[in-house]
Amino acid sequence: MLDKALSTANLLDILASDTGTGPLWSTEADDLDCTFVAWDRGKGVEAHVNQEVDVVMIVLSGRGVARVKGDEFKLAAGTVVMIPKGVERSVEASGEKLSYVNVHKRRKRLMPSTAGGKPWSN
Repeated sequence: MLDKALSTANLLDILASDTGTGPLWSTEADDLDCTFVAWDRGKGVEAHVNQEVDVVMIVLSGRGVARVKGDEFKLAAGTVVMIPKGVERSVEASGEKLSYVNVHKRRKRLMPSTAGGKPWSN
C-alpha cells in the first residue's frame, strides 16, 4: 500500500474537454511538481529566467517553439526538452493547441513580482 496519495489523470481527456489555455492540471508531491499546460496559436510563456530548478518539458500535442538560451527548438508531440535553471527561456504555440507537461523539483511558492523584483501588490 502507498504511504502517500497517488495522483493520476488522463491529460488527453482533460485537453479534449477543456477549452482554456495555460495550466489545465497540476499535482505535487514532497519532491516534485507536475503541471499540464496548453496554449492556443501565438500564445505561450514570455521570456524569463528561472534561477531555482531545472525543468523537463514533455510535449503531448500540437506544435510550437521553445527558445532556450538563444537557441530555438521545434516542439511537436513526443518532443522532450531539458531546460536548465539560470537560462532565459520562452514557449510559443505555432500551430494547433500546443500541450505539454512540465516536471521539476518542488520549489517554494513564488509571489508575483514587478519588473524591478519588488513584490507585487494590488
